[in-house]
Amino acid sequence: MDQKGKFLLFDFAEFASWLDDLEVNRTIRLIQNHHTWQPDYAAFQKLPDHFHWMESMENFQIQNGFAEIAQQLTTFPDGKIAVGRSFDTIPAGIKGANQHGVCIEHLGNFDADADAMTPAQIDVIVMLNAALCRKFSLEIDTNGIVYHHWWDLVTGQRTNGSGTVKSCPGTNFFGGNSPQACESNFIPLIKSAMLTYTTI
Repeated sequence: MDQKGKFLLFDFAEFASWLDDLEVNRTIRLIQNHHTWQPDYAAFQKLPDHFHWMESMENFQIQNGFAEIAQQLTTFPDGKIAVGRSFDTIPAGIKGANQHGVCIEHLGNFDADADAMTPAQIDVIVMLNAALCRKFSLEIDTNGIVYHHWWDLVTGQRTNGSGTVKSCPGTNFFGGNSPQACESNFIPLIKSAMLTYTTI
């Protein structure tokens, strides 16, 4: 583990051990998956400094009226995981779905014709979602694993992609950003990872 200020940086095995020991007093019912869009892979390749990007994201969010970094967790193209916001603090990730959420930002732009996700980031995203489901006893389905795209930005209502929405976590995130794509492509990987999680 590495640390700079409040930010912690782990590989998955280190994170899994840290998460097992973490006491969380807030009720967690869902895991939000986002992409950063910017910074993207080109930015990270130019400056592969995890703490720089955590500080940059927090500074940008503070300038836009946030109290601190919006997300609890950030994954990187090299498979590392950073912890930013406390798990006991409600995230600022999805209007209408923050109260009982954990927010994950995946560094990259996963819209079609943008970044091709690295194998290392694919693996850590899947294992991270599995680890969080295990920690908080969540069902591995599209009620417990959610995408920003499924909530209307204005009303804060879940619309599954209609209305005023972002593409986040990307139109090509594990094959698509719809609930159907999540069910077909993402959920089975998390279920499979859950079976092997305790051996990691």
